[in-house]
Amino acid sequence: MKSAINICGLTHRFGEVVALDRVECHVARGEIFGYLGPNGAGKTTTINILTGLLEPDAGEVTIAGLRPEHDSVEIKRQIGLVPEESNLYPELSCRRNLEYLGELYGLKRQQRRERSSELLTQFDLAAQFEKPFRALSRGMKRRLTLAAALMHSPEILFLDEPTAGLDVPGARALRALLQRIHKSGTTIFLTTHNLAEAEQLCDHIAILVRGKVLASGTTLEVQEHVEHAGKRLTVSFSGEVDRAVLQECCSAVTSVERPGDAWRLGVTDVHRAVVQLSSFAERRNLSITGLTSDTGNLEDAFMSILTHETEAGEES
Repeated sequence: MKSAINICGLTHRFGEVVALDRVECHVARGEIFGYLGPNGAGKTTTINILTGLLEPDAGEVTIAGLRPEHDSVEIKRQIGLVPEESNLYPELSCRRNLEYLGELYGLKRQQRRERSSELLTQFDLAAQFEKPFRALSRGMKRRLTLAAALMHSPEILFLDEPTAGLDVPGARALRALLQRIHKSGTTIFLTTHNLAEAEQLCDHIAILVRGKVLASGTTLEVQEHVEHAGKRLTVSFSGEVDRAVLQECCSAVTSVERPGDAWRLGVTDVHRAVVQLSSFAERRNLSITGLTSDTGNLEDAFMSILTHETEAGEES
């Protein structure tokens, strides 16, 4: 499958701070690609370079086979951008915001009118078409900003934290819109730190931490990071247990959390951990009242990668 986006050795610095460190990324045409990372990882910097708002210090980027340094005008015709903060004109109506962007992209008057009406209907904003942008709810503002990015029917859509700040119904509605846009054949490059959102939407993902891509692939492939580091057990006891004593007495246990009544354990070997936990409980006249095993999810993989990188940074 042809690539929509190729990133090779992308590097950018802000003074002494390395924002991007030799980033490699490849996005196939027609897929939703999730670019995940904590705040400050370099996600927005990457989007700014890909959309021509910032020049890299090193590395190469191609968008739909075009190079930003040579084909910036043509690239802008083929991409749409939804920034983290909506950038439409607050005093203009929904319809006028869309039609004005259509003018900038060279659409004829009839095309602008038809396309704006189509998008307002598609995004459930037809009843708001004369309302000024500033008067819309936050969810409506995000939908109109997304509609604006699609006004010229781009091949590739960049979205920077599209559901940030939305309530649950608003975020769910926006994700449904993204899935519909994806089905039309549009390539979507999505930055987010919402892992459940990425797991639901994305065909492939890359995890960026401190400007470096530390893992990439399908969500299942990235989850292998957890599997390689160990398994997970959830266990509950008939009485109180001391966290430090539990980990000290069970050498197969590598991490201990207690999000609720049960203990969530990272372990190197499930069988050995179960034997040790049984022995631990017996010595303290306790019973194991619940025990389940799982191999983790994308959140586990993300936290495992993030923790490993943080510890490596502290040691260096």
